[in-house]
This record gives sequence, C-alpha cells and structure tokens, in this order.
Amino acid sequence: MSSSRNGPSSPAERPTPTGTGPGGHELDIERDSDVPISTQIYWQLAYQIESGRMQPGTRLTPVRELGAALRVNPNTVRAVYRRLADAGYVVGRHGAGTRVVDRPPVRRGADALAGIVAETLRRAAALGFTPDEVAQATFTAATERKRPGPHVRVLFAECTTADANVDAERIIEAFPERVEVIPVLLDELPERLDRYHYDLVATTTFHADEAQAYVAGRVPVVAMLVGPGYMSLVHEIGALTPGSKVGVVCGSQRGVENIAEVLQLSGATGVELISAVAHTEAELDRVDREADLVLLSREAMALGLETRFERPDRFREWTYEFDPAGLELLRRAIERVAAVGPGQA
Repeated sequence: MSSSRNGPSSPAERPTPTGTGPGGHELDIERDSDVPISTQIYWQLAYQIESGRMQPGTRLTPVRELGAALRVNPNTVRAVYRRLADAGYVVGRHGAGTRVVDRPPVRRGADALAGIVAETLRRAAALGFTPDEVAQATFTAATERKRPGPHVRVLFAECTTADANVDAERIIEAFPERVEVIPVLLDELPERLDRYHYDLVATTTFHADEAQAYVAGRVPVVAMLVGPGYMSLVHEIGALTPGSKVGVVCGSQRGVENIAEVLQLSGATGVELISAVAHTEAELDRVDREADLVLLSREAMALGLETRFERPDRFREWTYEFDPAGLELLRRAIERVAAVGPGQA
C-alpha cells in the first residue's frame, strides 16, 4: 500500500478531537485516518486497561458523555464497550455503569511493546511519515495477518460524519469476517482513492450520482437501498395541523438540505420547516421557541444537541436502516471482488 504525504493532515489544518475517557485519560481520534473510529477508541481503551493505567473497578465514561466529547455517535461508543466486554476487559453492572473487571487480560511485556511503538514512530517520523500513516500501515498489516482469505476494503461515503460512522459500523456487523469498512465524507472520496487502495465504494441511493462523479470509474460504486424507517416520521408530520412548525436540526447545512428534500419528495407538505445548524445559537433558540416537532439528525444527536432544547417529548431522531435488498446488493459486489482477489478488480 502506498500513500502520499501531500494531503492536509497537519493538526493546524485538521484538529484532532480529544475526549476524557475513564480515569481522566485522554482519547485521541484521527478523523482522517483509514482506521475506523470505533477501532481507534477500542485500541486506546484496551491498551490503557492492559497497561494498568485504568485500574480494576474504574468506571467507563457514560456512552453519551464520551460520544459528545469525541464528537462521535453514541452507538459507536456503545459498540466499543460491547467489544471490550466480549474481550473480557469490562463488565456492565445495573446501576453501576460499565467498569473494568477485577482481573482484566494482561499481556506480558506491555511496557516493552510501548517502547517498540515509540521507536517505530520515531524512525518513521525521521523518514517523513506521520503517526496516522504508521497507524494505517500497522492496522493493515495486522488485519491481513489475522484474517485468513481475501479481505475486501470498502469505503462507505455519506454527507455527514455521523451518518458515515454509523452506517460503516452496520456494514461491519453485517459482514464481520469479510470486509474492512472505512467511513468517509463524499467530497473526500477523490483524496482517499488517490492515497490508498480500496476495492469498492458504497453509499446510499440518495448519494449515488454524487459518489459516481467523485469516484470517476476508478472502483465500482454500490448504491444501497435504505428501509422506510423515516416514513413513520413523514406520516407523523403529515398528521400535524396545517401550518404547524417542524424544526430540522443538523450538524451541517448539507444535512438540513437533505432532510428537507426527503420531506418534500415524500409529500410532507403543509407545515413550515425551521432549520438550525449546530453552534448557530439564534437558529437553535428559534427552533426551541417555535417548533411543534423537532427532527434531530444523527450528527445532531452525536453532538448532544438534544440537551439544548426544552420539552423532549417533541424530539424525533431522523434515522434509517439498510433495506435487506441493499445489503444483498453489497454482498454480491463483495463476492465478485473476493472471487478475483482484493486489489485485482
């Protein structure tokens, strides 16, 4: 695998989100990394437990609190905690949260391993490689050694970080032994395809044309159908009194436009939409003051914006599930790549 070091990867250009994890230890997230965010969090927490930095009995930061601090979807944090529990690091106790077990797995030589990693990073830096590039190379090599048989690399592209992360995790859950799925924003597709090799690009049918344009024929693009989960919200909006006000709260203007378009195409007319984007206090105040119903995108939920408003009975999370036909379409594409060998399609 080759990579270019000409992209905007310096901290000044793309700040690294940090959050305080259990015991006050900081967790770092590299959003430009090819290593999935859930894996980054898992590695850091597992190492802190193995090395003794997190002592037995330490309570893990609540899911929503850590998700807000790291600016990731709470479902991603929840999946990490499940993975830690499955590996024997933590246990959930009713009323006591999730805590490090009394006798967690301890790998001999953890300090020596830390020294090896530090020396590798030092030598790589002397050659001009960034820590992110070292992490990606290490992750790829470890994955190839651990998993037998062909392994298909998939970029899942969405218009918001929260949607990309959640949907990538869902695909990993659907095909746990067959794919490596990396979430990415749509407009980052050209840069990612320039820097690394991928076998497929997947997205939803909402963004199929846009993804095709960015990919420009370099790899196959799979446009996945989504289920009609959001239709219950459309029906609820349709039942509102004409002239009612519906707030649409997202992490970005792009998210607002997407939800507004879906509502229009679905026939949810007769209501006034009031939009608000994260960190726009005047817009958020207006939604809180005037909206009869508030739609919160995944990104808004990941940012904890539901705590910004009064009357939580008005909140509805705008989300969807993959349609079985969409997953089947992706499965067939994965099988085609695996049949000729990843990297050969």
